[in-house]
Amino acid sequence: MKSYNAIHKYELRQTKKIARSLLENRKSRFNWRIIVLPLFLYDILRDQRRLQVLHKNLFFTKKFALEAGKHIYEGKERAWEIRLIEVKTRETLNKEKKGFYTDEIRSKQLKEIKFLLDHYLELLNLNQPDYEKAIRMNFASKGSYLTFLNQLQKIEEEVIQAAITTMRKGTKKERRLWFDKVRAATKRVRMEAADKIYSNSGT
Repeated sequence: MKSYNAIHKYELRQTKKIARSLLENRKSRFNWRIIVLPLFLYDILRDQRRLQVLHKNLFFTKKFALEAGKHIYEGKERAWEIRLIEVKTRETLNKEKKGFYTDEIRSKQLKEIKFLLDHYLELLNLNQPDYEKAIRMNFASKGSYLTFLNQLQKIEEEVIQAAITTMRKGTKKERRLWFDKVRAATKRVRMEAADKIYSNSGT
């Protein structure tokens, strides 16, 4: 399915950009370690691992929504796909022992997944292999697309607030500072993409 592949590649690319930007400042602190090769190699491996974890977390809701969208597009029932997502995220929660994932976070993420699912279904129904063209077909102007992104951001903010309040990693202040960075990086990457998508469309 070309339209599914296009959406999948785009979302992967976006989440990787966000993850990399969140690690850029941290990497710059270790430049002096190039002098000590073993330490430098250790930092590279550690940052690669952090990048993988960050990317996986950023892609978490999108993966569920996109896979469900594909199945629904192919004829499966929406209610069944939502139920499967509820079961799988419950399993993830039950396995969580470190306090990184809580029931409050899961609840807000389910709302985000349903929102993304509807969005992906709209794009899949266009059957357009060019992602940027599909966005312009679905959102006639840059303004309407930005309205969608603002709606998504508000839903993501609920997930962030749940994480700040209920996670057991670090202090509440540390969590707030971290998610402020996530929020800023996400907005910057999305705005750059929106500018590119509509740069030659005249809207």
